[in-house]
Amino acid sequence: MAENNNDIRGQKIKELVEEMKLYNNPQELEDMRKLMRKNVPLMMRGYLLAYLYVKSNATAKTARPAREQRADRPERTALTERPERKQQPKPGLENAVSFYINVGKASKGSAHEMVDFICEKTGLSSEDILSVAYKQNYSFVYISKDKAEGIIEAVTGQTYKGRKVKMNYSKEKDEQ
Repeated sequence: MAENNNDIRGQKIKELVEEMKLYNNPQELEDMRKLMRKNVPLMMRGYLLAYLYVKSNATAKTARPAREQRADRPERTALTERPERKQQPKPGLENAVSFYINVGKASKGSAHEMVDFICEKTGLSSEDILSVAYKQNYSFVYISKDKAEGIIEAVTGQTYKGRKVKMNYSKEKDEQ
């Protein structure tokens, strides 16, 4: 496979050399050659040619042909917006309230330690916290609806790993 690929490339290079010999502006080529001699070290000129060849082939391969419009889809332009999607709740979290908390990986703690902190401050058990999305600088905590009362007041203003905690109801994506 690799030999076949090299054969194809070798043939393409030979074609380019023949094109170059027939180029109708030899002075332009001579000027470019002088620029190359002035700006590219002798030992790098072959590599530059190889790079230019590879780059030009990569650009040619990535140029996509125009797509045909399917009859069953409306035509879209760059200004056309995608249809709104209603965010589906995660499985098992239909009966949960989502909270934003300004504690994350950057706080030098773990999700487990944060859950323990919330449980300590609120009197909840870890089973009441259904899920945690522990991000770099913040987290989303999903708590049972029947246990969610008074959580924000109990946690906000407390100190976790030297950081003053803020907790709020998280916004749905379409509210942001």
